[in-house]
Amino acid sequence: MFYKFAWHLLYLFVKILYRLEVKGRENFPQQGPVIVVANHANLMDPILLGIGLGKRQVCFMAKEQLFKIPVLGWIIRRLGVFPVKRGASDREAIRSALRILGEGKVLGMFPEGTRYRDGRIHALRSGAATLAVKSGAVVLPIFIHNSHRIKFLRFPKIRMLIGEPFKIKLSDNKNKRETITEGTRLLQEKMGALSEQLSQSVTD
Repeated sequence: MFYKFAWHLLYLFVKILYRLEVKGRENFPQQGPVIVVANHANLMDPILLGIGLGKRQVCFMAKEQLFKIPVLGWIIRRLGVFPVKRGASDREAIRSALRILGEGKVLGMFPEGTRYRDGRIHALRSGAATLAVKSGAVVLPIFIHNSHRIKFLRFPKIRMLIGEPFKIKLSDNKNKRETITEGTRLLQEKMGALSEQLSQSVTD
């Protein structure tokens, strides 16, 4: 109930200030585990993703320290955010993410690993592909256009293009490491294609 309340409240905020336009929402599976991956340019990106995808809850990772802040910790837990210890190994973060996917939920990830303010897709880390192989979840590539232009009292129009979901599966002729590498490369291609497609439609 709290997530739905926050969603409706933020929906008005995002639609009014950023005139959010979403294409491809029909590609978002409404059941089963999904790994949502997107480019990352602004702290607003998790909110934009959550609103753009509709009312199905998207869970994100956040550093453990945030959960110790009064009120904020209570809020983010109820928004589906789960803690990751600062300095903890990737293995521990993966276990937390796999638990979310094992419950049939949606995991939101920004596989570039950090924010980039140039509006382009950068090299992806292998975490999303690793989780896809381990969990069997589908991967949903997304490109968010113009969030790198968001600043204090600056509200650019945001466009979001949702690609088609796909699976990264082990095959007979590839081991797990090769599959993850190939899956990461494929995801990079798909996100790059979304970026080009959306940029072209904006230009047109």
